[in-house]
Amino acid sequence: MERLDGFQTKAEVVYDRLRTAILSGELRPGERLNIDAMARSLGISKIPLREAVQRLTGQGLIVQPNPHAGVQVAPLSLREMRGVYLARGAMEGLAARVAATTVSSAELDELTELNEQMRFQLERGRLTALSELNRRFHTGIATATRYATLREMTDLALLRVQHYRIGVRVDPAWGQVVTEHAAILDALRRHDPDDAERAARDHVEWQLGVELRAHLDPDLINLDDDHPSVANQVVEE
Repeated sequence: MERLDGFQTKAEVVYDRLRTAILSGELRPGERLNIDAMARSLGISKIPLREAVQRLTGQGLIVQPNPHAGVQVAPLSLREMRGVYLARGAMEGLAARVAATTVSSAELDELTELNEQMRFQLERGRLTALSELNRRFHTGIATATRYATLREMTDLALLRVQHYRIGVRVDPAWGQVVTEHAAILDALRRHDPDDAERAARDHVEWQLGVELRAHLDPDLINLDDDHPSVANQVVEE
């Protein structure tokens, strides 16, 4: 990793760099992190590095298997991948249900514009912007609930999903994503909590189904600890 410079808070810069390295797969799942060596390579003390590690640990991207062991990038497994989607479906379904009664006209306009931007970028083959627009769409719904906890938990679930995607070899099917976003928006505009929750849950379950039918990299995701009962709760294969 490159040495730090500039005027940003060191802990924030280190956090951003570690987070990017984990989510891109530069730091692989299960990889041990040598705090002393990293501090030397970045030209900083261990204090901001430990602050960044603690923050990433709280987000589930770094783990410490036991108090006497060092820290490592969180390992990925098929069973926990299903668990992440179960949690995401529950939270986003709840967020959509609540937002159907609280969302403002301005927020609906903003969500619609985000989905239209996704359609625009997709039609022009500009795929790099789609992930961020998609994240903003989902967190926008959670924000519309007026519950900070739902927003924070949605952010966390999306972050964990992003980590798993380093081991999934699949076309995200962005056209279908835009179509399913439109169904959620339709329910929100009608202020229908039941339809909004159903559309949001169906969207998450469809995404999991796409990824389960894809090639999962066994070098990055442990495929040996799956649990059939969990599988049947989420998606029919």
